[in-house]
Amino acid sequence: MEVITGEKSLKGISIEPFRGDLEGLQAMAHVSWRDEYGIDSFPDIYRPAFLRFLFERIPDKRHLLAAYHGEEIVAFLANLPQKVFLRSINYNAVYSCLLVTRKQWLRRGLGQSLIQEALNLNQDKQYDFAVFALETGHRSSFMVNKLKAAGKPVEYVKKIHVIARILDFNLVCASEKLKNWEKAAIKLGRLHIQPRDQESIILREYRSQDLPACRELLNKYQEMIPMAMVWDEADLGWELDYKDVSQTLVYEKKGKIKALINFLYHDHLGNTSVRWAWMNHVAYPDLSFKEQIGFIQAFLTYIRQQGCAGAIEWMRGYYPQAALFRARFFPYFRAVNLVAWKFNPEIHFKNIHKVYEIQV
Repeated sequence: MEVITGEKSLKGISIEPFRGDLEGLQAMAHVSWRDEYGIDSFPDIYRPAFLRFLFERIPDKRHLLAAYHGEEIVAFLANLPQKVFLRSINYNAVYSCLLVTRKQWLRRGLGQSLIQEALNLNQDKQYDFAVFALETGHRSSFMVNKLKAAGKPVEYVKKIHVIARILDFNLVCASEKLKNWEKAAIKLGRLHIQPRDQESIILREYRSQDLPACRELLNKYQEMIPMAMVWDEADLGWELDYKDVSQTLVYEKKGKIKALINFLYHDHLGNTSVRWAWMNHVAYPDLSFKEQIGFIQAFLTYIRQQGCAGAIEWMRGYYPQAALFRARFFPYFRAVNLVAWKFNPEIHFKNIHKVYEIQV
């Protein structure tokens, strides 16, 4: 559709389902992110392999919206359908993410037009709500704050902080261009030393026959916290194992899977490209605290062997995380606000302190 607004500056712009040029989307996003972040590192969440991991499971491609100026992509927004268990009720929801706009089209109303088209689709599909994560202090946060001030049904859910574990100090320093005091603080706190080898906790790579046990572990969060994702086997099987993007390790005890950790490979682009592991789905409900520490240490040893410079965890609070700090994770100076746009007026998100949700 052609954008129809009061803004002459959007003449010639069309909003339509994404045409599928993953490399073109990645190139556009890189330019936009460099404009916002400068030389600082940012994750390449528009890497084509990662986009295929997210998009190919979506049957209705109208969930992937793009704005075009002729043949050129100038903005993008994805809506990922999901099932969410919220206060004892199952809801149909979408996770809205990957909003990006080319620099020269900023502050012309294009982002709001793209969001409005997504909202129209979400209402047509009868979703109960959409959730999205907004980094504090950035353009998308300011735009949504304006929408909330205008009376739109936007509700704050939870602030999510980030913690990190460095595994290759030299690689991180070269890419992130850390200041001298930051390097000194990491060394003083011994936050970069190698994880201890584990003898009691042995992890192995996920196999397809592990899927029912992994699904049981992750779906238990519906009984434990107020807001949690709901998995069927097909979606979870895709989520847990996707070449060069998503990997899962499991821990067996007495012949049964007692714990799992799924993580995503993301390349952080700074002065150099460095691969990190983002913790995505974690469950170890029956492990002792000592076993939890060993489990995390074994995970860190594995990803270091895979060439990762470090690990990132978005602290949604859905599982015990004290073991991470014992394993020398430390606060990272970034945070996002998880926000919901409500289509079902009976829903509310007050006092939700623990959330089991993806982080894109």
